[in-house]
Amino acid sequence: AVVSTQSTGVKKNDFEDAFVETGTELFTEYKTEANDATPDLDEVKVVGVNVAQFTFECCGVDTGSSWWGNRNGAAVFAPGCCSNFDSQTFENSIQAGLTQEKMLITQCPDDGEVFQVGCQEQANALANAFSTVIIIVVAVLIAFEILCLVAACVSKKRDLVA
Repeated sequence: AVVSTQSTGVKKNDFEDAFVETGTELFTEYKTEANDATPDLDEVKVVGVNVAQFTFECCGVDTGSSWWGNRNGAAVFAPGCCSNFDSQTFENSIQAGLTQEKMLITQCPDDGEVFQVGCQEQANALANAFSTVIIIVVAVLIAFEILCLVAACVSKKRDLVA
C-alpha cells in the first residue's frame, strides 16, 4: 500500500478555487439567461447571485460591473451590485416573472452606488483577511500557553523551595 504524505487539510487556495469555479459557473448562467429574450432561471439562483454580490459588496466575476456587459449601448449589471439592494423587494418583483430588465439594470435606484470590485477579487481579499486573523489568533494562543508554562514552573519552584 502506498501512504500519502500530503496533508488533507483545507487550504486557502482550495476555498478560493471552489468559490471561483462555482461562482463563475453560476454568474455565467445568470448572465446568459439575463440576455435571453425570455429568461428561464431558477428563482433561488437569481436571488442567490444578487444577494451574494450585495453581501460581499462586489459586482460580476472579475472586472466589477463591466463584467455584465451592455444592452442597447448602456452598461448593465445585476441589481445585487447596488449598495442599496433590497432582496425582499427584488424577490417580490421576480415572482411575477423574470425579465431582462429585472435581471440586469442600468442604474441603481434611489442614488445607490454600484460596487466596482469583482467578486473573485473580493473573495481573495476575504480569504487573505481570514488567514491574517487566524495567524494572529494562533500567535496569541501560543503566547498564552508560554505564559501558563512559566507560571506553572514558577509556582512549582516555590513549592519545592518552601
